[in-house]
Amino acid sequence: MKWKVNKRILILCEGVTEYLYAKTLRSELPRSLQQSISVEVFYSTKNDLKQLVAEAHRQLKAAIKERNPYDMVWLFFDKAQCQDLEGTFRQITRDRFEFAYSAIAIEHWFILHFEHCGRSFQTGEEALKHLTKLWPEYHKTRLNHYKHLREQLALAMERAELVNHRQDEETPIHIRNPYFTIQRLVNFFERLKEESI
Repeated sequence: MKWKVNKRILILCEGVTEYLYAKTLRSELPRSLQQSISVEVFYSTKNDLKQLVAEAHRQLKAAIKERNPYDMVWLFFDKAQCQDLEGTFRQITRDRFEFAYSAIAIEHWFILHFEHCGRSFQTGEEALKHLTKLWPEYHKTRLNHYKHLREQLALAMERAELVNHRQDEETPIHIRNPYFTIQRLVNFFERLKEESI
C-alpha cells in the first residue's frame, strides 16, 4: 500500500541523539513526505519514559483538536535511566505506538556498525566507553551519526536481528539486554522512500 502524502507521522524522541538520527532519516525522503513527518525531542527532568508516552498522547489530542490528526506515532528511546520499563512497554503496546528502542543505550546500536556485539552492557556509560574505542571522534550531539555510519547500516541491521534472535522469546522485552528495534524505524523510512518513487 502506497503511503499517502497527507498522512501524518509523529516521531517523539527521548533524547537529542535519537532526535538528530530521526531528523537525518527524514531528510532523505522527498520533500512532500518530509512535511508529513514531525520529529520532536521531549525534554524531561525525570528521565521517565511514562512522561514520553504522556507527551505523545498530549500531542495526539492537540492534533485532533487542530483537525489534523496523526496517523502513526513512533517513540524513539533507550533503556538508560528508565524507572518502569515494563509498564512503559505495556502502555506502548496498548496504545499501538511503534517504537525504536535500544537496550541499554543508543550507543550499542552504533557499536553494531563496527562489530558484532551481543554483550550485555549494564549502563549507558559502559556502552559509550566501548563505542569510543571503536569510534574515537564520537559525540552524542556534534556528529551526524546516521550519515557517518550509513555505509555499515545494512550490516548493523543484520547484527541487530542476530542479537534479537538469540534472545529467549519468552523473555519480556523490558528484560532483554541487548535488544534492538531501531532497525524497524530505518526499514519504515526505506519503505516510504521506495513507495514515493
